[in-house]
Amino acid sequence: MTARATTREAGQLQPPEGAARPVGGSEFSIGLVLLAGVYLILSPWVIQFAGTFGMAASNMISGIVLALFAAGCARSPGLRSVAWVVPVFGAWVISSPWVISHGRGLVPLEYPGAAGLTTATWLGNVIAGAIVFAAGITLVARTRRGSLRR
Repeated sequence: MTARATTREAGQLQPPEGAARPVGGSEFSIGLVLLAGVYLILSPWVIQFAGTFGMAASNMISGIVLALFAAGCARSPGLRSVAWVVPVFGAWVISSPWVISHGRGLVPLEYPGAAGLTTATWLGNVIAGAIVFAAGITLVARTRRGSLRR
């Protein structure tokens, strides 16, 4: 073994198993999606959606899907190939207050005479949706960049 090969191999040494590893862009994005998903699950109680079943259901379903997707991406990097779903959910979370509050479906989901959506509801969804959208775009970009290198 030559000195050059030894030096090259020394530069590629991996840290020990228990050592802390720097967090890359993909892991950070997945963490943001997970936290935003947990926030969306809890938001009907945190913000107190009074009489707005449609918004509460939308946030809880979106939050559960995002949290499960983030946990799956963290566990299995192969799932990152469908990361394009995350920005779509981010766009839905941003637009859902407008769609749900102005939509008239076949079955009314709100109580008659219930108060409209509060500013906290609108703002919470727009901020959470923007975080999910930005993290999703970053995750898609990192996933595509990683697949192009192979």
